[in-house]
Amino acid sequence: MWLGAQNGWLYVHSAVANWKKCLHSIKLKDSVLSLVHVKGRVLVALADGTLAIFHRSDDGQWDLSNYHLMDLGRPHHSIRCMAMVHDKVWCGYKNKIHVIQPKSMQIEKSFDAHPRRESQVRQLAWIGDGVWVSIRLDSTLRLYHALTHQHLQDVDIEPYVSKMLGTGKLGFSFVRITALLIGGNRLWVGTGNGVVISIPLTETVVLHRGQLLGLRANKVSPTSSGGVAGGVIHVYADDNPEKSSGSFIPYCSMAQAQLCFHGHRDAVKFFVSVPGNVLATLNGSVLDSPSEGQGSSAQPEAEAQSIQNVLVLSGGEGYIDFRIGDGEDDETEEGEVPGGAPQMKPAVCKAERSHIIVWQVSYIPV
Repeated sequence: MWLGAQNGWLYVHSAVANWKKCLHSIKLKDSVLSLVHVKGRVLVALADGTLAIFHRSDDGQWDLSNYHLMDLGRPHHSIRCMAMVHDKVWCGYKNKIHVIQPKSMQIEKSFDAHPRRESQVRQLAWIGDGVWVSIRLDSTLRLYHALTHQHLQDVDIEPYVSKMLGTGKLGFSFVRITALLIGGNRLWVGTGNGVVISIPLTETVVLHRGQLLGLRANKVSPTSSGGVAGGVIHVYADDNPEKSSGSFIPYCSMAQAQLCFHGHRDAVKFFVSVPGNVLATLNGSVLDSPSEGQGSSAQPEAEAQSIQNVLVLSGGEGYIDFRIGDGEDDETEEGEVPGGAPQMKPAVCKAERSHIIVWQVSYIPV
Protein backbone atom coordinates (compact mmCIF):
# COMPACT_ATOMS: atom_id res chain seq x y z
CA MET A 1 0.00 0.00 0.00
CA TRP A 2 1.51 3.29 -1.16
CA LEU A 3 0.40 6.50 0.54
CA GLY A 4 1.19 10.00 -0.68
CA ALA A 5 0.87 12.99 1.63
CA GLN A 6 0.29 16.68 1.04
CA ASN A 7 3.59 17.54 2.73
CA GLY A 8 5.52 15.50 0.14
CA TRP A 9 6.13 12.35 2.17
CA LEU A 10 5.67 8.98 0.45
CA TYR A 11 5.00 5.92 2.63
CA VAL A 12 4.95 2.20 1.77
CA HIS A 13 3.13 -0.24 4.08
CA SER A 14 2.49 -3.97 3.83
CA ALA A 15 -1.06 -4.89 2.84
CA VAL A 16 -0.56 -8.50 4.01
CA ALA A 17 0.81 -8.46 7.55
CA ASN A 18 1.83 -5.94 10.19
CA TRP A 19 0.25 -3.17 8.16
CA LYS A 20 0.87 -0.57 10.89
CA LYS A 21 4.61 -0.71 10.35
CA CYS A 22 5.97 1.60 7.63
CA LEU A 23 8.35 -0.37 5.39
CA HIS A 24 9.75 2.54 3.39
CA SER A 25 9.37 6.31 3.32
CA ILE A 26 10.91 9.24 1.48
CA LYS A 27 10.39 13.00 1.34
CA LEU A 28 9.71 14.30 -2.16
CA LYS A 29 9.86 17.87 -3.44
CA ASP A 30 6.14 18.64 -3.39
CA SER A 31 2.68 17.29 -2.59
CA VAL A 32 1.80 13.83 -3.93
CA LEU A 33 -1.34 14.08 -6.07
CA SER A 34 -1.60 10.68 -7.77
CA LEU A 35 0.00 7.21 -7.79
CA VAL A 36 -0.10 4.50 -10.47
CA HIS A 37 1.52 1.05 -10.52
CA VAL A 38 2.20 -0.68 -13.84
CA LYS A 39 4.45 -3.70 -14.45
CA GLY A 40 6.99 -3.17 -11.67
CA ARG A 41 7.03 0.61 -11.85
CA VAL A 42 5.30 3.08 -9.53
CA LEU A 43 4.70 6.56 -10.97
CA VAL A 44 4.15 9.35 -8.45
CA ALA A 45 2.70 12.66 -9.72
CA LEU A 46 3.75 15.76 -7.82
CA ALA A 47 2.21 19.20 -7.52
CA ASP A 48 5.29 20.87 -9.04
CA GLY A 49 4.71 19.19 -12.42
CA THR A 50 7.34 16.48 -12.05
CA LEU A 51 6.91 12.72 -12.08
CA ALA A 52 8.89 10.41 -9.77
CA ILE A 53 9.28 6.84 -11.11
CA PHE A 54 10.26 4.09 -8.63
CA HIS A 55 11.38 0.50 -9.27
CA ARG A 56 12.56 -2.53 -7.33
CA SER A 57 16.20 -3.21 -6.50
CA ASP A 58 18.02 -6.45 -7.39
CA ASP A 59 16.80 -8.14 -4.18
CA GLY A 60 13.16 -7.51 -5.11
CA GLN A 61 12.54 -4.78 -2.55
CA TRP A 62 11.32 -1.33 -3.50
CA ASP A 63 14.24 1.09 -3.67
CA LEU A 64 12.84 4.49 -2.73
CA SER A 65 16.26 6.14 -2.56
CA ASN A 66 16.99 5.52 -6.25
CA TYR A 67 14.27 6.96 -8.46
CA HIS A 68 13.97 8.76 -11.78
CA LEU A 69 12.50 12.27 -11.97
CA MET A 70 10.69 13.37 -15.13
CA ASP A 71 9.89 17.01 -15.91
CA LEU A 72 6.77 17.39 -18.07
CA GLY A 73 7.56 20.94 -19.17
CA ARG A 74 7.55 24.59 -18.20
CA PRO A 75 5.92 26.59 -16.83
CA HIS A 76 5.25 23.96 -14.17
CA HIS A 77 1.65 22.94 -13.44
CA SER A 78 0.29 20.23 -11.17
CA ILE A 79 -0.17 16.72 -12.57
CA ARG A 80 -3.77 16.32 -11.46
CA CYS A 81 -4.49 12.75 -12.60
CA MET A 82 -2.94 9.60 -14.03
CA ALA A 83 -4.33 6.32 -15.35
CA MET A 84 -2.84 3.05 -16.55
CA VAL A 85 -3.85 2.49 -20.19
CA HIS A 86 -2.68 -0.92 -21.43
CA ASP A 87 1.06 -0.84 -20.62
CA LYS A 88 1.33 2.95 -20.75
CA VAL A 89 0.43 5.71 -18.29
CA TRP A 90 -1.67 8.72 -19.30
CA CYS A 91 -0.93 11.93 -17.37
CA GLY A 92 -3.30 14.90 -17.28
CA TYR A 93 -1.14 18.03 -17.46
CA LYS A 94 -2.87 21.39 -18.05
CA ASN A 95 -5.08 20.88 -21.12
CA LYS A 96 -2.82 18.13 -22.46
CA ILE A 97 -2.42 14.40 -22.01
CA HIS A 98 1.10 12.95 -21.97
CA VAL A 99 1.39 9.23 -22.78
CA ILE A 100 4.37 7.83 -20.86
CA GLN A 101 6.17 4.51 -21.33
CA PRO A 102 7.18 3.47 -17.78
CA LYS A 103 10.01 1.14 -18.86
CA SER A 104 11.86 3.64 -21.04
CA MET A 105 10.65 6.55 -18.87
CA GLN A 106 9.95 8.61 -21.98
CA ILE A 107 6.96 10.62 -23.22
CA GLU A 108 5.71 8.70 -26.26
CA LYS A 109 2.92 11.04 -27.28
CA SER A 110 1.36 14.36 -26.24
CA PHE A 111 -1.95 15.73 -27.44
CA ASP A 112 -4.51 18.36 -26.49
CA ALA A 113 -7.49 16.99 -24.57
CA HIS A 114 -9.23 20.37 -24.75
CA PRO A 115 -8.76 23.31 -27.12
CA ARG A 116 -8.58 25.94 -24.36
CA ARG A 117 -5.02 26.23 -23.02
CA GLU A 118 -6.25 27.39 -19.63
CA SER A 119 -8.31 24.21 -19.17
CA GLN A 120 -7.15 21.37 -16.95
CA VAL A 121 -7.58 17.62 -17.36
CA ARG A 122 -9.10 16.43 -14.07
CA GLN A 123 -10.06 12.73 -14.31
CA LEU A 124 -9.21 9.75 -16.52
CA ALA A 125 -11.04 6.40 -16.77
CA TRP A 126 -9.86 3.56 -19.05
CA ILE A 127 -11.36 0.32 -20.33
CA GLY A 128 -10.66 -1.63 -23.52
CA ASP A 129 -9.52 0.73 -26.27
CA GLY A 130 -11.15 3.86 -24.86
CA VAL A 131 -10.27 6.49 -22.28
CA TRP A 132 -12.85 8.89 -20.87
CA VAL A 133 -11.54 12.31 -19.89
CA SER A 134 -13.13 15.05 -17.80
CA ILE A 135 -12.10 18.69 -17.68
CA ARG A 136 -12.05 20.85 -14.56
CA LEU A 137 -15.17 23.03 -14.16
CA ASP A 138 -16.77 21.38 -17.21
CA SER A 139 -19.83 19.17 -17.67
CA THR A 140 -18.69 17.45 -20.87
CA LEU A 141 -16.93 14.08 -21.01
CA ARG A 142 -14.56 13.38 -23.89
CA LEU A 143 -13.73 9.88 -25.19
CA TYR A 144 -10.35 9.15 -26.79
CA HIS A 145 -9.03 6.02 -28.48
CA ALA A 146 -6.43 4.39 -26.24
CA LEU A 147 -4.07 3.51 -29.11
CA THR A 148 -4.61 6.11 -31.86
CA HIS A 149 -5.54 8.93 -29.42
CA GLN A 150 -8.37 9.92 -31.75
CA HIS A 151 -11.21 11.98 -30.28
CA LEU A 152 -14.27 9.72 -30.59
CA GLN A 153 -17.20 11.14 -28.63
CA ASP A 154 -18.43 14.04 -26.48
CA VAL A 155 -21.13 13.59 -23.82
CA ASP A 156 -22.56 16.58 -21.95
CA ILE A 157 -24.28 15.56 -18.71
CA GLU A 158 -25.65 19.02 -17.81
CA PRO A 159 -28.90 18.86 -19.86
CA TYR A 160 -29.63 15.40 -18.44
CA VAL A 161 -29.10 16.45 -14.82
CA SER A 162 -31.17 19.62 -15.25
CA LYS A 163 -33.99 17.65 -16.90
CA MET A 164 -34.05 14.95 -14.22
CA LEU A 165 -33.77 17.15 -11.13
CA GLY A 166 -34.79 20.60 -12.31
CA THR A 167 -32.72 23.71 -11.74
CA GLY A 168 -34.35 24.30 -8.34
CA LYS A 169 -32.68 21.24 -6.81
CA LEU A 170 -29.29 22.38 -8.04
CA GLY A 171 -29.57 25.96 -6.83
CA PHE A 172 -27.34 28.44 -8.59
CA SER A 173 -24.36 26.09 -8.96
CA PHE A 174 -23.52 24.80 -12.43
CA VAL A 175 -22.92 21.13 -13.21
CA ARG A 176 -19.27 20.13 -13.15
CA ILE A 177 -17.66 16.69 -13.05
CA THR A 178 -15.69 15.94 -9.87
CA ALA A 179 -15.31 12.12 -9.91
CA LEU A 180 -15.05 9.46 -12.61
CA LEU A 181 -14.85 5.66 -12.59
CA ILE A 182 -15.49 2.68 -14.85
CA GLY A 183 -16.98 -0.23 -12.89
CA GLY A 184 -19.45 -2.99 -13.75
CA ASN A 185 -19.42 -2.07 -17.47
CA ARG A 186 -20.69 1.37 -16.53
CA LEU A 187 -19.24 4.85 -16.53
CA TRP A 188 -19.82 6.41 -13.10
CA VAL A 189 -19.90 10.21 -13.00
CA GLY A 190 -19.98 12.33 -9.84
CA THR A 191 -20.73 16.05 -9.94
CA GLY A 192 -20.06 19.09 -7.80
CA ASN A 193 -23.76 19.07 -6.88
CA GLY A 194 -23.46 15.64 -5.26
CA VAL A 195 -25.26 13.87 -8.10
CA VAL A 196 -24.20 10.33 -9.12
CA ILE A 197 -24.90 9.13 -12.67
CA SER A 198 -24.14 5.70 -14.15
CA ILE A 199 -24.08 5.19 -17.91
CA PRO A 200 -23.92 1.71 -19.50
CA LEU A 201 -20.98 1.21 -21.85
CA THR A 202 -21.59 -0.36 -25.24
CA GLU A 203 -19.77 -1.18 -28.45
CA THR A 204 -22.68 0.26 -30.39
CA VAL A 205 -24.32 3.65 -30.42
CA VAL A 206 -28.12 3.72 -30.42
CA LEU A 207 -29.90 6.06 -32.80
CA HIS A 208 -32.44 8.47 -31.33
CA ARG A 209 -34.97 9.74 -33.90
CA GLY A 210 -32.58 8.84 -36.66
CA GLN A 211 -29.62 10.79 -35.29
CA LEU A 212 -26.43 9.65 -33.60
CA LEU A 213 -26.13 10.86 -30.06
CA GLY A 214 -23.00 13.06 -30.01
CA LEU A 215 -20.78 10.53 -31.78
CA ARG A 216 -17.60 11.29 -33.70
CA ALA A 217 -15.93 8.36 -35.45
CA ASN A 218 -14.21 7.34 -38.67
CA LYS A 219 -15.92 4.23 -39.84
CA VAL A 220 -19.49 2.96 -40.02
CA SER A 221 -20.04 -0.72 -40.65
CA PRO A 222 -21.55 -1.38 -44.11
CA THR A 223 -23.95 -3.82 -42.43
CA SER A 224 -25.40 -1.18 -40.12
CA SER A 225 -29.05 -0.24 -40.14
CA GLY A 226 -28.41 2.91 -42.16
CA GLY A 227 -30.24 5.66 -40.31
CA VAL A 228 -33.46 3.89 -39.34
CA ALA A 229 -34.95 5.50 -36.24
CA GLY A 230 -34.34 3.32 -33.23
CA GLY A 231 -31.78 1.20 -35.04
CA VAL A 232 -28.23 0.42 -34.01
CA ILE A 233 -25.08 1.48 -35.85
CA HIS A 234 -21.79 -0.35 -35.27
CA VAL A 235 -18.96 2.16 -35.18
CA TYR A 236 -15.27 1.35 -35.59
CA ALA A 237 -12.36 3.68 -35.01
CA ASP A 238 -9.89 2.09 -37.43
CA ASP A 239 -9.82 1.00 -41.06
CA ASN A 240 -10.73 -2.59 -40.25
CA PRO A 241 -14.55 -2.99 -40.46
CA GLU A 242 -14.36 -6.06 -38.22
CA LYS A 243 -13.75 -5.54 -34.51
CA SER A 244 -10.36 -7.00 -33.61
CA SER A 245 -10.18 -9.67 -30.95
CA GLY A 246 -10.23 -8.27 -27.45
CA SER A 247 -10.90 -4.67 -28.46
CA PHE A 248 -13.74 -2.68 -26.93
CA ILE A 249 -14.50 1.01 -27.32
CA PRO A 250 -16.68 2.22 -24.41
CA TYR A 251 -19.17 4.46 -26.17
CA CYS A 252 -22.07 5.66 -24.05
CA SER A 253 -25.31 7.51 -24.55
CA MET A 254 -27.24 9.65 -22.09
CA ALA A 255 -30.39 7.99 -23.41
CA GLN A 256 -29.43 4.95 -21.30
CA ALA A 257 -28.07 6.95 -18.35
CA GLN A 258 -29.40 6.42 -14.83
CA LEU A 259 -29.39 9.14 -12.19
CA CYS A 260 -29.32 7.96 -8.60
CA PHE A 261 -31.62 9.90 -6.32
CA HIS A 262 -29.31 9.07 -3.42
CA GLY A 263 -26.48 11.58 -3.50
CA HIS A 264 -24.25 13.88 -1.49
CA ARG A 265 -24.98 17.39 -0.23
CA ASP A 266 -21.61 18.55 -1.55
CA ALA A 267 -19.33 17.40 -4.38
CA VAL A 268 -18.75 13.70 -5.01
CA LYS A 269 -15.11 13.31 -3.95
CA PHE A 270 -14.25 9.84 -5.24
CA PHE A 271 -15.44 6.47 -6.52
CA VAL A 272 -14.04 3.05 -5.60
CA SER A 273 -14.91 -0.26 -7.25
CA VAL A 274 -14.33 -3.62 -5.52
CA PRO A 275 -15.59 -7.17 -6.18
CA GLY A 276 -18.42 -8.09 -3.83
CA ASN A 277 -21.97 -9.35 -3.37
CA VAL A 278 -23.62 -7.73 -0.37
CA LEU A 279 -27.18 -8.66 -1.31
CA ALA A 280 -26.40 -12.39 -1.36
CA THR A 281 -25.50 -12.40 2.34
CA LEU A 282 -27.75 -9.64 3.67
CA ASN A 283 -28.88 -10.31 7.24
CA GLY A 284 -26.93 -13.55 7.20
CA SER A 285 -29.29 -15.27 4.75
CA VAL A 286 -28.74 -16.07 1.11
CA LEU A 287 -31.18 -14.20 -1.08
CA ASP A 288 -32.54 -15.44 -4.37
CA SER A 289 -30.29 -14.55 -7.26
CA PRO A 290 -31.81 -13.16 -10.47
CA SER A 291 -31.33 -16.52 -12.18
CA GLU A 292 -33.29 -18.42 -9.53
CA GLY A 293 -37.02 -18.80 -9.10
CA GLN A 294 -37.59 -19.33 -12.84
CA GLY A 295 -37.87 -23.11 -12.76
CA SER A 296 -35.63 -25.33 -14.82
CA SER A 297 -35.55 -22.77 -17.65
CA ALA A 298 -33.12 -20.57 -15.74
CA GLN A 299 -30.03 -19.13 -17.35
CA PRO A 300 -27.55 -21.68 -18.67
CA GLU A 301 -24.93 -22.59 -16.10
CA ALA A 302 -22.07 -21.23 -18.20
CA GLU A 303 -23.77 -17.83 -18.55
CA ALA A 304 -24.66 -17.72 -14.86
CA GLN A 305 -21.05 -18.38 -13.94
CA SER A 306 -19.89 -15.51 -16.16
CA ILE A 307 -22.01 -12.97 -14.26
CA GLN A 308 -19.89 -10.94 -11.87
CA ASN A 309 -20.88 -8.71 -8.97
CA VAL A 310 -19.10 -5.49 -8.12
CA LEU A 311 -19.61 -2.91 -5.40
CA VAL A 312 -19.24 0.74 -6.35
CA LEU A 313 -18.71 3.21 -3.51
CA SER A 314 -19.03 6.98 -3.71
CA GLY A 315 -17.61 9.27 -1.06
CA GLY A 316 -18.57 12.84 -0.23
CA GLU A 317 -19.82 15.22 2.40
CA GLY A 318 -23.39 14.74 3.55
CA TYR A 319 -26.29 12.67 2.20
CA ILE A 320 -29.41 13.79 0.35
CA ASP A 321 -32.36 12.11 -1.32
CA PHE A 322 -33.00 14.32 -4.35
CA ARG A 323 -36.65 13.20 -4.52
CA ILE A 324 -37.49 14.82 -1.17
CA GLY A 325 -34.66 17.30 -0.63
CA ASP A 326 -32.29 17.36 2.29
CA GLY A 327 -35.08 17.38 4.91
CA GLU A 328 -33.52 20.14 6.97
CA ASP A 329 -36.86 21.82 7.60
CA ASP A 330 -38.60 18.60 8.62
CA GLU A 331 -36.03 17.05 10.92
CA THR A 332 -34.97 18.24 14.33
CA GLU A 333 -31.28 19.03 14.37
CA GLU A 334 -29.15 17.22 16.86
CA GLY A 335 -28.67 19.28 19.97
CA GLU A 336 -32.12 20.92 19.81
CA VAL A 337 -34.98 20.10 22.18
CA PRO A 338 -38.49 20.55 20.76
CA GLY A 339 -40.27 23.30 22.69
CA GLY A 340 -37.19 24.07 24.72
CA ALA A 341 -34.16 26.27 24.55
CA PRO A 342 -31.74 25.39 21.73
CA GLN A 343 -28.73 23.42 22.85
CA MET A 344 -25.21 23.79 21.51
CA LYS A 345 -24.97 22.01 18.15
CA PRO A 346 -22.34 19.34 17.54
CA ALA A 347 -19.30 20.29 15.49
CA VAL A 348 -20.75 18.57 12.40
CA CYS A 349 -24.46 17.79 12.22
CA LYS A 350 -25.57 14.42 10.91
CA ALA A 351 -26.68 15.69 7.49
CA GLU A 352 -23.24 17.19 6.83
CA ARG A 353 -21.03 14.32 7.95
CA SER A 354 -19.00 12.45 5.36
CA HIS A 355 -20.96 9.59 3.82
CA ILE A 356 -20.16 6.57 1.65
CA ILE A 357 -22.95 5.30 -0.59
CA VAL A 358 -22.69 1.73 -1.93
CA TRP A 359 -24.26 0.24 -5.06
CA GLN A 360 -24.14 -3.39 -6.18
CA VAL A 361 -23.95 -4.07 -9.92
CA SER A 362 -24.25 -7.46 -11.64
CA TYR A 363 -22.79 -7.64 -15.14
CA ILE A 364 -21.21 -9.87 -17.76
CA PRO A 365 -17.64 -8.73 -18.49
CA VAL A 366 -16.88 -7.58 -22.05
